[in-house]
Amino acid sequence: MLGSVADAEDLVQDTFLTAQQMENGKSDGHGRIINLKAYLCKTVTNRCLDYLKSARRKREVYVGPWLPEPLVQSVDVPSGQGDPLQTVVLEDTISYAFLVLLDRLTPVERAVFILREAFEYDYGDIAEILGKTALGCRKIYSRLKRRIQDEPPAELPASAQSEQLVMRFLHATATGDMEGLVSILSEDIVLYTDGGGKVSAAINPISTSKRVIAFILGLAAKGEADGEVRLVKVNGQIGFVLISAKRSSPYVVSLDIRDNRIHRVYMVCNPDKLRHLKFE
Repeated sequence: MLGSVADAEDLVQDTFLTAQQMENGKSDGHGRIINLKAYLCKTVTNRCLDYLKSARRKREVYVGPWLPEPLVQSVDVPSGQGDPLQTVVLEDTISYAFLVLLDRLTPVERAVFILREAFEYDYGDIAEILGKTALGCRKIYSRLKRRIQDEPPAELPASAQSEQLVMRFLHATATGDMEGLVSILSEDIVLYTDGGGKVSAAINPISTSKRVIAFILGLAAKGEADGEVRLVKVNGQIGFVLISAKRSSPYVVSLDIRDNRIHRVYMVCNPDKLRHLKFE
């Protein structure tokens, strides 16, 4: 809903604190909670809507494309090790490309879609949560399904296949191999860089393979692609982190792969959006 890890954690913690106070009789509310699940879902959803309404003005004056905060996991963590809860969360995460698509929806549209698609609530329950009619929620969902179906779905290639494509992308970038990049980028590729005005980044999305290649090779020529590269999982899919000595903030890069070619590139380098990540 929010596209921000820190904001989501704060909102959930505040909601649980309020619920706990109500259960202990320390709230000015209307007594104890009868259905905890329904209360938490309704409260979190409406707090998300309130937050997004207040954040709309910030988005309007945001410098460059606004991208959601990435969830990053090392590909080197052996099975059974690491934080089990974090592993479950990341494995159940929607792709980064789909997260970007959700962000194009209005807050209410996003809430209807998530409650219906992810939590399988019926339209009556969704209507009660959002203060709308069941018929209205059904129409919103049907309209969204048609819009989303018009968008070609991002593929989820096998890990080895996607890792190989990422390695080819990195090698072609590092060596200035234009033909190598042409072979793996789709003609209608779009590259988004989110620096938020905090670090140098493209103000507008860059489209077509010719312009994207020129931008990527331009970064490499300036030495900004030099540094440590780590393969990671970005929202459950293979991507990479670039830690450059020339930049105070790393890049977190997610690739949207379709027909074994890179269709979208999402580069997050706004340091405010990477605070929740540890790069040691």
